[in-house]
Amino acid sequence: MKLCDAWLDLQPGFVHVGKGDGRPTSSFFPFVVSPSSRAAILFVICVGNISRTDETEVVKTESILNIKYGIEGDRAVGAHIPVNIKPEGKDELLFKIALPLQRPVLDPCLAVGFLPFTFDCLRVGQLVDMKWRLERLKDPEEIQSFLSKDELLYEIDANPENWMIAGRKRGHISLAATQGSRVVITVSCLPLVSGYVRPPQLGLPGVAESNISCNPAGPHLVCVLPPTLSSSFCVPA
Repeated sequence: MKLCDAWLDLQPGFVHVGKGDGRPTSSFFPFVVSPSSRAAILFVICVGNISRTDETEVVKTESILNIKYGIEGDRAVGAHIPVNIKPEGKDELLFKIALPLQRPVLDPCLAVGFLPFTFDCLRVGQLVDMKWRLERLKDPEEIQSFLSKDELLYEIDANPENWMIAGRKRGHISLAATQGSRVVITVSCLPLVSGYVRPPQLGLPGVAESNISCNPAGPHLVCVLPPTLSSSFCVPA
């Protein structure tokens, strides 16, 4: 296979470093890659400036990698008849793939942390309190209007096959509009299955991910033990 050209169309919020034409750092095109070898293409990019109003659109867009290539040799080998291509065809093909890039949290406005459990093990059928601490990292003058309000919307995402939420799964919390303000969100959950399961997750629907720092947002998996064994027996009168 012969690689003729390659370029990367970046989504908003990212820019190319160096030439800035979207091409990789090395310009050895065209070059031939044999079937028994591998090749890599290196692009150098960095985070660019983006306005606050465009942050929602950044999450929805994707970067596109374009690779223009050609097949060397007899392309009819192994093909089913009839073959509508010339054995020595030199036409170029274009391969495209979407690469969603996520901007790092460089200057977050809110911090969400998962508080550890008060006991070591969870058990099926036993209520447990899931707690998250939410902290404001900036003064209201430095952030956008919806983050400067005293109330924020939250929601709990849990797999209904693994957890039963004992209470509200969605609501508002009051967070003072001053830097360093903290609030703890507590939700009671009931484990339904045993094993290593993904715990419920806390989300802030009205806040972009680039404004939230999670350290950590929650454990990847938690261990849930089977229910306590019970038995009954009869005593002769």
